[in-house]
Amino acid sequence: MNRTIDTVPALRSAVAKPTRTQTAPRRFVVIDCETTGLSPAGGDRMVSFAAIELAEATPTGRCLSLIVNPGRKSNLQALKVHGLPDHLLRHQDPFHSVAQDIHGFLEGAVLVGHNVGFDIEFLRHEFQLCGMSWAPGPSLCTMQHARAQVAGRASLDAVATLFGIDVGLRARFHGAFVDAEITSRLFQKMILGSAEMLAVPHLAPTNRIDPPPLVRQPAAPITHGIAGYAFAVTGDLTGLSREGVMARIRALGGFWHHSVRKDTDYLVVGHAPGATKLDTAAARRAKYGKPDTIDEAQFFAMMTASGAGQHG
Repeated sequence: MNRTIDTVPALRSAVAKPTRTQTAPRRFVVIDCETTGLSPAGGDRMVSFAAIELAEATPTGRCLSLIVNPGRKSNLQALKVHGLPDHLLRHQDPFHSVAQDIHGFLEGAVLVGHNVGFDIEFLRHEFQLCGMSWAPGPSLCTMQHARAQVAGRASLDAVATLFGIDVGLRARFHGAFVDAEITSRLFQKMILGSAEMLAVPHLAPTNRIDPPPLVRQPAAPITHGIAGYAFAVTGDLTGLSREGVMARIRALGGFWHHSVRKDTDYLVVGHAPGATKLDTAAARRAKYGKPDTIDEAQFFAMMTASGAGQHG
């Protein structure tokens, strides 16, 4: 049974200075995972996982940074957090392809995380789905420790900032490894009392598989306008709502398709596109020769050729 150390006396006991009889440094592993949602019991799955090893308060250089196919879509709130589109995740290997690596990395370590219980529950769920037994050892939660010691919010951003840790990287690379690295420094300072917080260089997922390109270059440059062509859209376009795109296409003499059909000429691919329309477009193209997938720059160029700008 997992033992989460969640009281201040217990925390101090767990991280007490080694005695003379201790010959090996304590091994901590800071973990973080990103998921499709908040409930493994409700079917949510892991999309990325990171782990950073420390011997006492010193990072050893051993790290994991992994991305996995969850086998389902992320809910919108989760997508905003981890920023990994379904199209990318669907081309990754599933969790069982890295389960042994993760299991071995965690074995014998004290697990550390900011809200570590969340990460442990998802790990337990993923291992169960693989048919693997996993009995996590003791754990330390930096969030619980912060709530006991620091007044105010206990989010990772708030607590890390309070301890002088730059969290700006989360805005550019928000994900499992970034959060684990920030938590590692917070753990060194807040719980172990280190005078210096040693950072770990950013590690992108080492098992990432690049998906096929979202946009397929048409055989010839597009010089015509919107009129007479049928469009579907996936993702968000700069400066235009979905209703605005539909209205603009119709006003310029084009046709709007809510889904990708055999007579759709173009699928416009914006930010965070959906995997379903991309897959449907590929299947339709293989059978009917269209639609072409174009980016928003190509779409706006077609609007310009029709005598309209991007906005307004």
